[in-house]
Amino acid sequence: MPKMKTHKGAAKRFKVTKKGKIKHFNAGHSHLMSTKSAKRKRKKRHARVLSPSVARNVALLMGVRTKPPAPTPSQAQIRAAEQATAKTESR
Repeated sequence: MPKMKTHKGAAKRFKVTKKGKIKHFNAGHSHLMSTKSAKRKRKKRHARVLSPSVARNVALLMGVRTKPPAPTPSQAQIRAAEQATAKTESR
């Protein structure tokens, strides 16, 4: 089976962060800026993270494997793990 090809249009428009989120730049920031308010222009300056439902589709185009974040352990689980390691070290 051949390798999956990256959609080059998507690769130019989206970037993947270290944690696997997909970020994009806002549209409408290239010209006709004099008619836009300062607040609107300021908000368009920075990249944003895509919502998970849209990010799934973009990830397919880019050939990126997205996985849900690992669940964080509760404080009780952390304490139990610490106690277990303390018992094994004391032996």
